[in-house]
Amino acid sequence: MIRQNLHAHSLFDDGRASCEEMVRGAIAAGLSSFGLSVHSPMPGESWTAPKERLPAFRAEMARLKERYAGRIRLWTGIEYDLVSEPDFGGFDYVIASVHAIDCAGVHWAVDDTRERAREMIDRAFSGDRDAAAAHYFSLVKGIARMDEADIVGHFDLLTKFNEPEPLYDTASPAYRRAALDAMEALAAAGKIFELNTGAVSRGYRTDFYPSAGLLNALREMGGRLTISSDSHAADTVAFGFREAEKKARDAGFDCLWVLTDAGFAPVEIG
Repeated sequence: MIRQNLHAHSLFDDGRASCEEMVRGAIAAGLSSFGLSVHSPMPGESWTAPKERLPAFRAEMARLKERYAGRIRLWTGIEYDLVSEPDFGGFDYVIASVHAIDCAGVHWAVDDTRERAREMIDRAFSGDRDAAAAHYFSLVKGIARMDEADIVGHFDLLTKFNEPEPLYDTASPAYRRAALDAMEALAAAGKIFELNTGAVSRGYRTDFYPSAGLLNALREMGGRLTISSDSHAADTVAFGFREAEKKARDAGFDCLWVLTDAGFAPVEIG
């Protein structure tokens, strides 16, 4: 099983455990390397970290790196949203995500609640779910132009509420075109995609991000892959990692990308 997770949250944003509790959870899960990633500040979104809290987060991670040296390698990350003010200083890696879009003069979160996501489709896109998906993926595609971005967070996050009754028709040709266009640009830019188990651990989905069809397409494009739990609790730090590795192998991937002292490097799937 892969021994690293770079996507996890703490009480500094919308997590339910302290940074130290999360580190202890990573050790208990058998990880040898662990990154905590704070949500970048976003206007109107209380689940993100306020700008004035970022220095305290970095300081706490520096303390934990020293305290747990020799037991686990720790990394300090930020999950940056495209509507946030850029601030990458003092972070070891950057996950770039699209949780929200600004459209029709309103700030919409795509993954807050099913009701809010439905309202966005109805009000901002006149009920045209393909148009909503196309706009979302056009923003995700923009991550390809971010030199600082290492990892693409939960590529098809907008499908969080697609079960049991879908908000988006992922088999629609328009949806597929938009998703694959963004994926191709990101893969060509060398961005690493995460096979994200978080929505399954929290009971929203029965499959990981990205969907199986998109995961197959990513392999055909020669894209790079890592596995992340997007954990918000200490007991889910490595949730679903063995199943995720199997999904990666079944899609044709033979390696995963991990962060090392020399940068990101491939490791063979065990």
